[in-house]
Amino acid sequence: MTPHRLGLFFCMAFVSLEACQAVYLGAVFQALDSFVVGAWVFGLSVIGSVAVTAWRRPRELAAAGRSLRLVLVLNLTAALTWCTYFLAIQLIEPAVVFTIFCGMVPLGTRLAAAFGMREARAPTLVWLQVGEATILVALLGLAAATLMGLSGFVRGGFVVALAGVLLAAVSGGVTAAVILLSVRLSARGVGPLAQFGLRFVLYATLACVAALAGIDDKGTEVSGWQITKAVLVGLAVIAFPLYLVQKAVALISATTIAAVTALGPALVFGLQILEGRVAYAPATLAGLALYIAGALIAVAAATRETQRTERP
Repeated sequence: MTPHRLGLFFCMAFVSLEACQAVYLGAVFQALDSFVVGAWVFGLSVIGSVAVTAWRRPRELAAAGRSLRLVLVLNLTAALTWCTYFLAIQLIEPAVVFTIFCGMVPLGTRLAAAFGMREARAPTLVWLQVGEATILVALLGLAAATLMGLSGFVRGGFVVALAGVLLAAVSGGVTAAVILLSVRLSARGVGPLAQFGLRFVLYATLACVAALAGIDDKGTEVSGWQITKAVLVGLAVIAFPLYLVQKAVALISATTIAAVTALGPALVFGLQILEGRVAYAPATLAGLALYIAGALIAVAAATRETQRTERP
């Protein structure tokens, strides 16, 4: 398997695991303190990743030390991504949040290319541009439906809906920045495992503080086995997929990663059809259908661009 195809494989594995987590495990995590689970999942990920890197590739930690400012920015952006995403889910329909989040990853990458960020590359194929334009129209439609109260859920009036839409957009846009900064850090000699551990130090710390403060305490008694099971599942479907994206960073362009990431809502929709519990509002369903069409076009074009890059 060529490096480009391996990178695509890592991205598709990430999207598939994320879709499974969104469909089948949401109820499990809603019953527990999300910060307790997050503190354990990301705390163990940080400790394990940094320990293995220090043992097998100490030069990568030294390279990270020489790029300490970039590592700090990555920590801030990663923490901002998770915080804004979880806040958005509390305010508006989760399906809308997830779709806006995923769609803003390629759009944020495109915006970074327009501002001259060297790690971002503007799409060269017309069909990739068509896919991104379709995604943009779909996101604007979902935002409008949410603001007009036509989506499935809004916890309040217009201001709350606007806050939810903006938080979801910020979360996806900042995720694009995380990917681009990871590309830069990779070029400075910091490998996937080291980056994966180092960039979640701040979020793991914040999650520990929030867990101790009981910010998301559901008020129900939870056994140690329930927490243990949730943490093990979280390591498999939250931490591991993020590591796969980190692996893809060194193999394919940020533009291609962003395009494949946008496919998430399409896989979630397919899994929910198989499970037999699709219950979207009509406006949400229309926006989601348009979004899926744009995402499929973008992924097909990104794959073709990758194949063209592989040719001698």
